[in-house]
This record gives sequence, C-alpha cells and structure tokens, in this order.
Amino acid sequence: MSGWKAAAAAALVGLTLLLAACLTPTPPTGQASIAAPGPATGPVAGPVTVTEPPTAPPSRAYVPYIVRAFSHPTPTSTPAPVSDLSLTRGPLLQRVTTDTVVVVWETERAAPGEVVYGETADYGSIAADTAIAARHVVTLTDLSPYTRYHYRVTTGGSLLLGGPQDATFRTAAPPGADFTFIAFGDTRTQQDVHRAVVGRIAAEEPDFLLHTGDLVEDGSQDDLWDTFFEIEQPLLANTPFFPVMGNHEGGSSRYLGYFHLPGNERWYTFDYGAVRFVALEIDTVADYGPGSEQYAWLESTLAANERPWLFLFFHVAPFTSVEDLYELDVRAALQPLIERYGVDLVINGHKHSYERNMVNGIPYIVTAGGGAPLYYMAEREPTQVVFVRAYHFVRVAVSENQVTVTAVAVDGEVLDQFTLTK
Repeated sequence: MSGWKAAAAAALVGLTLLLAACLTPTPPTGQASIAAPGPATGPVAGPVTVTEPPTAPPSRAYVPYIVRAFSHPTPTSTPAPVSDLSLTRGPLLQRVTTDTVVVVWETERAAPGEVVYGETADYGSIAADTAIAARHVVTLTDLSPYTRYHYRVTTGGSLLLGGPQDATFRTAAPPGADFTFIAFGDTRTQQDVHRAVVGRIAAEEPDFLLHTGDLVEDGSQDDLWDTFFEIEQPLLANTPFFPVMGNHEGGSSRYLGYFHLPGNERWYTFDYGAVRFVALEIDTVADYGPGSEQYAWLESTLAANERPWLFLFFHVAPFTSVEDLYELDVRAALQPLIERYGVDLVINGHKHSYERNMVNGIPYIVTAGGGAPLYYMAEREPTQVVFVRAYHFVRVAVSENQVTVTAVAVDGEVLDQFTLTK
C-alpha cells in the first residue's frame, strides 16, 4: 500500500473509533442492558422444541460498531459499454420465488431498459422493458429453483452509469432445501451505524432479507429515502428484500411506490423452502384488530398454511421490556391467533434493542438495532430470556426439521442463539 493510502486508511480508522466513542451513551444508574435467562410462561406448545446453547448470554452493556468496507467480487463478465445515462436508484430485487424475480431500477431521465442475465457471467438471456420511462420494473421468469444468477441492467445494450458491472441473486429454495435469511430493522437514523450494519450483513451473503420497519425517519421525505437506498444499494442489488412498514413510514405512498411486494404490499405472504412467511402492517396506522380486513386476511392465511414452519413478522412487538402501551393492544389482538394456528417464530422491530421473549413456547424476537438510537430496558417482561442493547441483525438458518436463530452484533459477536426443532 502506498504511503498516502496507508495514511488515509489510518485516518478512517481513527475517525470511526471517534464516532463510536461519541455515539456510545452512558447507561443510567441502576439500569441493566442485558438480562439473565428468565422462565417462559406456560408449557411448550405443539411439536416444536426450543434448545438453548450451553453458553450464557454475553455480559456487556453495549456493542461498539465499526465501519466495514464492502467486499465486491471481481466481475468475470465481459465489460459492457457504458451509457451516459445515470442510474439513480436500484437495482432492487423483489418478490423472489423459485422461478421468478422482479428487478426494479430508476434512471435520471426516461429511456428503455433491459436486464441481461444467466447462470454465469456470460448471461445469455435478456428481459426488456421497451417503455420510454425513468422507472423500470422487469420480471425474470422460467428460472431454476435455488440457483445463483448473474445479471446487470442496461439501456440499449450499454451499462447504466453508476450501475453494477455484474450483480447476482439466488432464486427461492423449494421445500426441503436449507437456506439462510437475515432480519433487521429500525435503520432510520445514525446513518454511519446503518452503513456499518449493512456492511456486516452483506458479508454474510444471506439468501434474502426481512426488514422489520422504520426504514427511514419520515416516509414522506424523498431525501431520506435517497439516503436509505444509497446505503443499502450494495446489499439490495444482490439480495431479495421483504420489508414491512413501521410507524415512521406513516403509511407512506412513497414506500408503496418504491417497493413491489406480494399481495396488497401492506400485508402479504410468501413461501420460501419449508417456511410460510406472513408480513403484517402493525405500524400504529393500519387497523389490525378483530373485524378488520387485515385480521380476517391473517386468520385465513394462517389457517391455510401447509408448510412445516410458520413465521410472522411485523413492526410493533407484542412483548418487550421497553414500556409502550400500544404493544398491549397488539398482544390482545394477535397472540390468540399466533397460538391457535401454531406460529413458530415472531419477528418484530420498533424497540431499539435486541430482545427475546418466550411465551407459551413461542419465541418473540425484537431486532431493531439497524441505526436508530438504542433503548434501555425499562421493566423486564416476566417472559424475557435475553435483552441486549446493541446494534445488530438476526441470522436465521432453516432446514426442514430445524431452525437456528442467531443474533449478531455489528462487530460479529454472538448476542443470543437458540434452536427450534420439529
């Protein structure tokens, strides 16, 4: 490394450490940031066994974060001529199935667009949107299940300025195949932290992503969405993305315009491998109680499940150790359905921490450490197993008969791990 590069790298490390020190708050006197394991209420329901690791949870109060550079593989594809047309957003991967995926991107001005793709960096296939438009939504079809594809977006055969020379994605796994996904949330502020979390997630190379809401601070502001997509771009270009709305999206029409999700896009379901995933809009805006459209849809969707595993994800958590009266309403409305229809795992955000509660044998996890200021524990839930005040994400490894859930801090430390076994 040349002298000026070494000096620049050293300066970046020093700046990163200074930022981490400045953003690390001092816990109030007498407030713990991690709780010891606690009992679940009631017996373990159904045929699922929850196994705890032999080691105790970590005993620290805060996980410092470090900024990591993205590791981009060297493209092996033939370089394409580069257009003078700039890519302004995307590409973004949506609605992946075993044989399809949706690719979304935007350019600075209207033009036709194409996706060239194939199982190698030689591509061999093309899907075109001939409409003269600044926004393109192209569906690739007739793909093979759980297969890695290479692709790039072009206009008139030329690579968009600022676009990836070669990106990849994997189609959805069929029933019986093992896969891994990552859940994270509340990325709305402290964008240096957000960037560090995204960098760590990208290094994991998950098959797809769940976002538990509060993507941005104010869903009505275009500049905040610009920042979100700029930070997330290296991840979203290579990993299908399934978000839900949080209270900071505020039912935003911009959210619905940027993303192309299943169903009505506010609440939806999709199958991946041995799991049925059910996404809800529990954001303090939408109605979700008995008698509502969303509640009726949820009950029919849970009742119709035929997959071995059933996962539910939404923003406002029904069980947390951070005070919030709204969660009691969510609990009253949804817990009966969750238990009646055998939901195996509930994934939430909203409370800026990591927490796991075990309620009648069902794990409820809060993953809200994507960048928003961290919360302290207020009053411990009697069902609480682990609470850690840390920036983090959650990795979930799924096989047909076993699910391993691991909470990972942005510096790589394991915060919590447990296994569900059918």
